[in-house]
Amino acid sequence: METFEINKNSWLHSAKNIRFNNNILEADLKNKNECWKYNRIEIHPLLLDKHLYNDDGLFKYNLSREEDDTVMKQLFPLYNGPTIPYINISKCVMLSVNIPKYNNLRKETLQILNNYKLPPIHVHYGYTRETSPTSKFYNYIINKDNRIELTMGMLEIFENFVNESTDNEWLLYFEDDVRPINIDINQDLTKLYNIPEDSELIRPYIGKNEYCNITNINYNISYGGALAHAFYISTNACKKVLNYTKKYNWKHSCDIDLFMLAKHCGKYPTRYDGWYFQGCGGNNDITENLEEIEKINMYQMSNCIFNQTSNPCV
Repeated sequence: METFEINKNSWLHSAKNIRFNNNILEADLKNKNECWKYNRIEIHPLLLDKHLYNDDGLFKYNLSREEDDTVMKQLFPLYNGPTIPYINISKCVMLSVNIPKYNNLRKETLQILNNYKLPPIHVHYGYTRETSPTSKFYNYIINKDNRIELTMGMLEIFENFVNESTDNEWLLYFEDDVRPINIDINQDLTKLYNIPEDSELIRPYIGKNEYCNITNINYNISYGGALAHAFYISTNACKKVLNYTKKYNWKHSCDIDLFMLAKHCGKYPTRYDGWYFQGCGGNNDITENLEEIEKINMYQMSNCIFNQTSNPCV
């Protein structure tokens, strides 16, 4: 690997304890409050000549749109290996909360989803900030300042699905403000077609914002980033997530840990995390101690087919 030229970066004037070994850059950066924040990132070969700067105490890349597109195509290549002709989706489970604010939203979402050919939809009622300590997963969450109620509700859904599965089945997970896009109501969403043979989790909200047919969607390797409002997950992946939680504890917010469990995840930022590790405080420490067997084979669809009202991703 070429030498990473630290002296070309503007963050030096607000940094201390700088170390660069085995392509890992470590430094304390000063934030807007004049406090020091520890950062640890891997300098990926594709990002060697990209400028890093100090964004309020965190390393961040500032890529042009053209650079972004070029790097992302290489970081998340199109899968071209063996595929499974189709799989059945056993059920959909929507995470919601039984309070007035979400009751109205959930009702509206279910009315929309009922127009589509989906597996049976079940609602799992999770937690508010006040009731979250009653969850069996509460003590596994390290940072309780995050939206831990989402994490605990998701983990309960995974545990229930594992307990009721008789084989390696598939679940479609929703939050309660999800909307289908780029597909018409006549398409059969009870199946996924031509998915990678080793798939365990598939993200359906990252790809091109264009009309598509569910039978012709391609898949890219996926990892890292945020947004957990909708995804497909297998029984085996649910087991891995639950094992990770109990063995290592949940370190960050719901989406951060989940997508950093991916097999190909590195210690470098991507577009999906905004080109910096804001969600994990500047230090990607999720995959460091994991064995390969504990990681998830994760892919993303070539087209976006689900979006959400509270945090649109397209």
